[in-house]
Amino acid sequence: MSFTGPVVTLDGVGKRYGRHWALRGVDLSLSPGEVLGFIGPNGAGKTTLIRLLAGLVRRSEGEVEVLGSRIGDRGLTPDGIGLVPESPQFIPYLSARRNLEFLAAIRAVARSAQLTTVLERVGLDPKDRRPTRKFSLGMRQRLGLAQALMERPRLLLLDEPTNGLDPAGIVELREIIREVAGDGTAVFMASHLLTEVEQVCDRVILVRGGSILKEVRRSEEPTDKTVRVVVSRDADLDALEDWARRRGVRLAREGPDHDASRVRLVAVPASTPELIRELVREGVDIEEVAAVRRSLEQEFMDLVS
Repeated sequence: MSFTGPVVTLDGVGKRYGRHWALRGVDLSLSPGEVLGFIGPNGAGKTTLIRLLAGLVRRSEGEVEVLGSRIGDRGLTPDGIGLVPESPQFIPYLSARRNLEFLAAIRAVARSAQLTTVLERVGLDPKDRRPTRKFSLGMRQRLGLAQALMERPRLLLLDEPTNGLDPAGIVELREIIREVAGDGTAVFMASHLLTEVEQVCDRVILVRGGSILKEVRRSEEPTDKTVRVVVSRDADLDALEDWARRRGVRLAREGPDHDASRVRLVAVPASTPELIRELVREGVDIEEVAAVRRSLEQEFMDLVS
């Protein structure tokens, strides 16, 4: 069944344990087909928020609406949610397939052929009879993802999903996330690995101490555009510095010992092609030029430093 409204809406949500607020004043929304990253250091409130969205814990304040249902004090989990916790747990003496069959029977969500499909999709052999107690951490993480996909979710909640995965598994996870989002599933991904979130998310929320610091839309152009330029001679650098002063652009040296030929231009008011044309008109001989996008790591460190 398709879902046209916001999949998730949070309004002033907070969660308190005793005197400690794990989350406070969280406002966000998530649309169908969108991949939202929620990132921050350990203890930032990422797992708490996922548990709130899944109906596993009660909010202390604010309103939580998931898939059109308001999650109240009873903490009920709406249908249509697939959850991959940070450390998925399974019946240790059963195989991967038998674990899924057991869960599918309880949830009434999948048939045998569908279980084969989801196991193969996450890179597990449906015919593997080994008990899950012999699985590596990465294999258990894959099985947790298979269990979530088995639900054919409209909202997929991922808590540190790359935990235990090798590089190939991380690449496969990215592909799966893009596939399910392409099918209209909203994906909420909590992680402390900024580089992984940066590669797959449409929108990222930076969080610390249970509070949102900033929201970053990865498709947007940065407000302070930065360009790296390599020039040929000292005279070119002089001309470049003169142009930067007149245009109100900040200039910083780069490279070993602040190599004079390599500079970084910050707050550039023109597109890269326009910049090149301007500098050529100024008589600057350019060896290299490249737009530099601020990484999520830089965004986050600037906020917390």
